[in-house]
Amino acid sequence: MTTIIAGIFEASPQADAAAEALRAAGFAVDSVSIYHNNAPGQHGLLPAGGDEDEDPEAQGAGAGAAKAALVGSVLGAGLGAALGGPIGAVAGAGVGACTGAFGGALRSLGDEDVTLPPARRPAGIMVAVQLEGGSVSEDTVVSLLRDDGALAIEEAQGEWKDGQWADFDPLTPPHVIWRKQDTVH
Repeated sequence: MTTIIAGIFEASPQADAAAEALRAAGFAVDSVSIYHNNAPGQHGLLPAGGDEDEDPEAQGAGAGAAKAALVGSVLGAGLGAALGGPIGAVAGAGVGACTGAFGGALRSLGDEDVTLPPARRPAGIMVAVQLEGGSVSEDTVVSLLRDDGALAIEEAQGEWKDGQWADFDPLTPPHVIWRKQDTVH
């Protein structure tokens, strides 16, 4: 295992400049790698596409929607019956169920007791460098990546093979050591 520092960039020119800065600082060509990371959920790991069966950030939305749809349909049916008879009751139940389901799903997404999933790596162009074998410190690498416009910088222990981060897993939550918004005053 080797220590790997990787920065994520919005655009190729920034990533290319960061890779060039790392090489100019003394890293060998095969110690610096540039690659694209797809957005969460779009890594194509499942047969039907994507990389997850459901959005982990939507945890609890289904149960909240079901409860609220039931309450909405009962209230809508009662109000519809009072205003429009049997047809009003059916229409009111339908409108109440839809409105309740939507509101319930949104409300349950903000529940305090829902466990949030770990942070996911955003889409962008990644520049990774293996530290072993180089004479440049980790702090210098972070500074170089940051100076060239990295949005976030992570550190990992991984396998570096043939000039690439061989065991990079886009689904593994990153160990972020610097993030651009962390420096905004």
